[in-house]
Amino acid sequence: MPAPSAARRICDRLFAADDARARGRGWQVTVQRGGLGRRYRDPRFDLLVTCTECHGAGVDGDDRPCRRCPGTGRLVLDRSSSIAAR
Repeated sequence: MPAPSAARRICDRLFAADDARARGRGWQVTVQRGGLGRRYRDPRFDLLVTCTECHGAGVDGDDRPCRRCPGTGRLVLDRSSSIAAR
């Protein structure tokens, strides 16, 4: 495997604190553009789904906030049920 480029090594040092902070929060860290960029993602977003009652609109047929999702248009899955589904 070839040695990392000088630019990659510099970027690894530049991103080190952000990478550590993100990993400490349980986020996913994806190295992009040959090491010159990063993408940080909180896996809790995997627990968000569209509300089945209002279909993501956040309101019912009378333009009142949806009772099931309190107007957000989304629901948060139970973490244990989403892990079991995988």
